[in-house]
Amino acid sequence: MERFDHIVIGGGMMGAPCARYLAEAGARVALIAPPEPELKSASQGPFGSHYDAARITRRVAADPDWSLLSRRSIDRYRDLENRSGLSIFHEAGALMSGPEDGQMADSFTNRFLAVAEALPRSPLQMGTGDVWERLGLALPSGSIATYEETQGGWIDPRAMRDAQIKLTRAAGAVVIAHAATALDHGRVTLADGTRIEADQVTVATGPHAGSDGFLPRSPRMKVWSRTIAFARLSEDTGAALAQMPSVIFVPQGWDHDLYVLPPVRYPDGHLYLKIGGQLDSPRIRSADDMRDWYHGQGDITVGERLLQELSGLLPGIPFKTTNTAPCAVVWTSTGFPYIERLDDTVTALIGGNGAAAKCGDELGRLGAMVSMGQEISDEGYVNDFRGAWASEKATAAD
Repeated sequence: MERFDHIVIGGGMMGAPCARYLAEAGARVALIAPPEPELKSASQGPFGSHYDAARITRRVAADPDWSLLSRRSIDRYRDLENRSGLSIFHEAGALMSGPEDGQMADSFTNRFLAVAEALPRSPLQMGTGDVWERLGLALPSGSIATYEETQGGWIDPRAMRDAQIKLTRAAGAVVIAHAATALDHGRVTLADGTRIEADQVTVATGPHAGSDGFLPRSPRMKVWSRTIAFARLSEDTGAALAQMPSVIFVPQGWDHDLYVLPPVRYPDGHLYLKIGGQLDSPRIRSADDMRDWYHGQGDITVGERLLQELSGLLPGIPFKTTNTAPCAVVWTSTGFPYIERLDDTVTALIGGNGAAAKCGDELGRLGAMVSMGQEISDEGYVNDFRGAWASEKATAAD
């Protein structure tokens, strides 16, 4: 049985960088990261959050810890690109807006404005008219926004994952393409029957962590189905929107925010705008639920409502075609990732709360520290990232 210092189960947005940091620290590491197919088919999946082609990244957030997680990750994007040779970060700019008055002003707008004002190189604040005149975006009347012309935009999560794994290999780690099927006291069984072991195993299996049985305790977290919508653009329309930033905004009368990605070229060769943002949706409770959800088209009604808001944000912009697609998000009971050493052999690194892509490099770094037995209390965060747990054995999401 081959032995390692560390095994990381999960090669996604947090697991892959965790393995890289461990390997670059000199540890002998195995990263279990089954590859995803280039194209979806009915016989494949489910797919992780990195399967899509674009994720928003920005410094401004409604919480200072989330802002710090993203800022530290953003600061390392270019180094990852330079060392891997892959293009990850597209500095399109980032706009975050909300209403100046009402319930969402208290729970959302005022919070991200306070974070923005405390940032080094505080971003520009803009009103509804300024945003329309400068960026051509029709925000709801009475909105106020922060605009980050630099250090915000979007990342390609496929390229991020590939870069992290490439650099993990370069640091001497072994990357295993077979899935893990069992974990017992540091011994991991793989899908091909091979067994490997390590002094410490980090479980970074994303939405599956509540049901895959790898953790010694059941995490208090919920996995929700989400629907996203796409609007395909002509080349001319895409060129006209070339200066469009990533956008977070609250439509008139809504009780939550939506996100919009600027034109991005997808693997099929076409340019698409993407919009998402949803509060009420069905729970995903099992691997079967996950597979079935990802092999569908999402909720068509939700998608139509999203597309209506996209048209309102970009009045007069023609769409060639539109479609909906499934997505999923993990919410922990604390609202933050769980980064905790649970016993002598297992560390949890789970719970992206919708932000694992842009913050993944920093979350992976913190996960590596905890896996090595180091304290993260002096890293500048208010939150200690300790988990909330339901029982002594993980069998299903709480």
